[in-house]
Amino acid sequence: MADRYLFLARRGKNHWWRYLLAITLILFSWLAIGNIPTLALVLLVFYDGNEQTNFNSQSNKFEGIDILWNFWVINFAFIAFLIALYIAVRFIHQRAFITLITPKIEIKISRIMQGFLLWLILLGVACAIEYFLFPQSYQLNYNSSKFLTFLPFALILTPIQTSVEELFFRGYIMQTVGLITRISWIPIWFSSLIFAALHLGNPEIESSFYILAGFYLVLAFFLALITVKDDSLELALGVHAANNLFTILLVNPTNSILPGYAVFNYNLNPTYTLISSAIAAILFYLIIFRSKAKDKQNKETPKQPEPKVVRKPQKSN
Repeated sequence: MADRYLFLARRGKNHWWRYLLAITLILFSWLAIGNIPTLALVLLVFYDGNEQTNFNSQSNKFEGIDILWNFWVINFAFIAFLIALYIAVRFIHQRAFITLITPKIEIKISRIMQGFLLWLILLGVACAIEYFLFPQSYQLNYNSSKFLTFLPFALILTPIQTSVEELFFRGYIMQTVGLITRISWIPIWFSSLIFAALHLGNPEIESSFYILAGFYLVLAFFLALITVKDDSLELALGVHAANNLFTILLVNPTNSILPGYAVFNYNLNPTYTLISSAIAAILFYLIIFRSKAKDKQNKETPKQPEPKVVRKPQKSN
């Protein structure tokens, strides 16, 4: 029998010093090496002699320069993060990197796309309802030339960023806690609390601290829950990518930490965001796992042989 997803860390080496070395490498790569482009750009706008360019430390955004620069320097940190995470899992813990995603020998791209498309539809419905209720909150922001220039970078770098977060929080962290306990709720809650805490510094949190903290906790809990329920990271990879691409390309809050040339900008409604996200998560869970249960039942139910009809030979006159 294949190992359950939460316990895949047992396939590698797990001495305490390996975790100390791995976490140190990951944090150093993410926060130090990954922020070298940000530091370089800060120095550039500081010494360029242009009063229109600036780095806003409160919003963590560059002002007076193209959004694409903001987008690039933010995502470079996640590329460094990914490389460090790969080195940590493959060489420090000496296990296959795919074990952060699935206990099987191959990744099901169809499962990732299933999560991506369903969550994208649910987000679209939620935004359509919000637009109907609060139309004044939405402003058309579409600029075809800027959007089309930005689009390929968004489609490449955003899935990397979201995948790194999933691989670390729902993968590495949950599987590490899975070494300590077989109670699934503990790694689910532990990883969710860390994920939510690390997002409390986002500028949009200022709109309503407690409500948006609740939103990040709900999102993290949902991603962890579907990972454990599905026994793989595939659904969460699709959901998180859909969530951020939707935010960057289609509907972007005016104070979002995620820069982008979205079709619409809108004023974030924290209460609606929390409630609609919770409802969307429940609907996603019911749709995905009810269909999975039906598929499993159909596979396990043996087909009954069709009864043979024996015809009596007709008597010849």
